[in-house]
Amino acid sequence: MIDLVKSNHDLCTGCNRCVRECPMEAANITYLDEEGYIKVDIDYDKCIACGRCVHACKHGARYFTDDTERFFDDLHKGIPISIMTAPAIKTNIPEYKKLFTYLRRLGVKSIFDVSLGADICIWGLVRYIEKTGLRPMITQPCPVAVAYCEMHRPDLLKRLSPVHGPMASASIYMKKYLGITGRIAMISPCIAKKIELEDTELGEYNVTFSQLLEYLKEKNIALPEEETDFDHDESGLGSLFPVPGGLKENVEYFLGKKLHITKAEGFDLYEKLNQYADTPEEFLPDLYDILNCIDGCNIGPANSHDRSLFEINKTMNNTRLKVTEAVKREHYESVIQNI
Repeated sequence: MIDLVKSNHDLCTGCNRCVRECPMEAANITYLDEEGYIKVDIDYDKCIACGRCVHACKHGARYFTDDTERFFDDLHKGIPISIMTAPAIKTNIPEYKKLFTYLRRLGVKSIFDVSLGADICIWGLVRYIEKTGLRPMITQPCPVAVAYCEMHRPDLLKRLSPVHGPMASASIYMKKYLGITGRIAMISPCIAKKIELEDTELGEYNVTFSQLLEYLKEKNIALPEEETDFDHDESGLGSLFPVPGGLKENVEYFLGKKLHITKAEGFDLYEKLNQYADTPEEFLPDLYDILNCIDGCNIGPANSHDRSLFEINKTMNNTRLKVTEAVKREHYESVIQNI
């Protein structure tokens, strides 16, 4: 596993809060240092980069790394970079369109919403089901959950959906169908998105919301007043992917409620995956929609906001109303037909 989560042993007090919050047994190693103080280290053979220990630690002893500094350094060098942003940017950075203007002025070539990739992902999933029939599948938009299957339950890999997740789908669409060249950066709320970028080789930078905002603050950068939008038409219901059950809502929009779809997220997800692995196939749901973060991607380890869950849900519900009422169903169907 990539060592994305780090420990500062000088700040560690041995309180074991990280041990209690970690869903992976033995991913944290408690030991005595040379002076006899209790410290906690990380076993990267077991860590799935969920980031819960970073939030749990009250002493600053746990932190994570991303590609924010390298992203801006390369932009300043003139390296051509396009960006994709997670749908959760709307709840994390309300002035995201002003941010786009700033990034465009720095040299960013194209700006895409990963919601478009989620629309493509749903198209692929629906078409796959129509062509091959039903079989129990685990969806894979969440890189932490996929990392768990790869590292701890390889017997579940055969159950993973063969359809790329939203980020990979958007990247392929940008490169293969739109002819976008240069590097691709993902602006995301997820520490583990870096794992997906490296596994798929479809992107070079994971720029997290929290580190991006910290960079702007440290550099005393004021965003311009001018707003810039995405370089594509309005996305569809894929914008609901950050919400628990968002994938289910997408699938049912096109296939109705004929599928047995269940979801799981949060701390007990991995025990449920263990139960899933040990359950006879005839009892498994058609689709198992899983997310590591208990309230979805809008409240994750690399987010940076003080909004309550209710504020976030209201924002996402407004998005739902926009894409289901303001935009006609024919638009989504035309998007699917043109992909």
